[in-house]
Amino acid sequence: MSKFKRSLLILVVILAVDVLFYGQFIKPDMMRWGATHEEAAASMPGDDIAPFVSSTRAVTIDAPREKVWPWLVQLGADRGGFYSYTFLEKLLGYENDNVAEIVPEFQDMPVGRIVPSSPPGTEKAGELNWRVVGVDPGTSFVLEDWGAFVLRDAGQGRTRLLVRTHGWKTPTWLGRLGYEVTMPLHYIMERRMLLGIKARAEAGPGVALSPLPDYLWAAGIFLSGLFILVMIFGGRGLAKIVAALGFSLCWLWTCLVLAPVPVYALGLTALTAMVLVALFRRRRR
Repeated sequence: MSKFKRSLLILVVILAVDVLFYGQFIKPDMMRWGATHEEAAASMPGDDIAPFVSSTRAVTIDAPREKVWPWLVQLGADRGGFYSYTFLEKLLGYENDNVAEIVPEFQDMPVGRIVPSSPPGTEKAGELNWRVVGVDPGTSFVLEDWGAFVLRDAGQGRTRLLVRTHGWKTPTWLGRLGYEVTMPLHYIMERRMLLGIKARAEAGPGVALSPLPDYLWAAGIFLSGLFILVMIFGGRGLAKIVAALGFSLCWLWTCLVLAPVPVYALGLTALTAMVLVALFRRRRR
């Protein structure tokens, strides 16, 4: 067997272990990130229109509900954006930008309104949209094919923002596979949206938030993943297998469990780089 085929086989085995680790230790908490067991089990607006609840995620915001709602109600590519990773949205072809202001004309959310994923006139316009099917002004709204966005008082001037994402039946194995593959990406974007709304509501209107931490976090995730692949295909012996497997599990944990901040992602990048250098030095001996 050639070196490339052996490395490819090692990659497949490592991916299989990663999938098992993800399903057993990461996915359950990922599906209720930030939410308590009680919140995940509680009924919410829109539960009656979905075949099942896919996830319930939440964040505590140090601002009263009336300060959070104006940011939340601006959700949409034709309004305030999605408060997520705009550079990732643009890589996927969605031309979105996030506002730093509360815009008076964006403060209505009527039933029947279409919340677009990309602004009108762009290439992706009309490809993925969500229709508002229920509204309780100042408290919640429900988007068809997405889920419920709910604000609850948390006491002491704080607010709990919850997003209940609806799941949809996938009758074919290919559809189920696609659902499972895209779920972590949806989680990464939705988690950032919750944190983005939290940051804006706590900072107040007019405070522009730097995207640099997001760039650094994404760069760390990308580079550490790349270094793991180089480790698999460029290293030699049992040491590379053990190191690559260990780092792949750390990569999943950093990407999906730890807070999406640069220190964790860049720390993993530095560590994988050091081990990679050590493996190549050992190979030359």
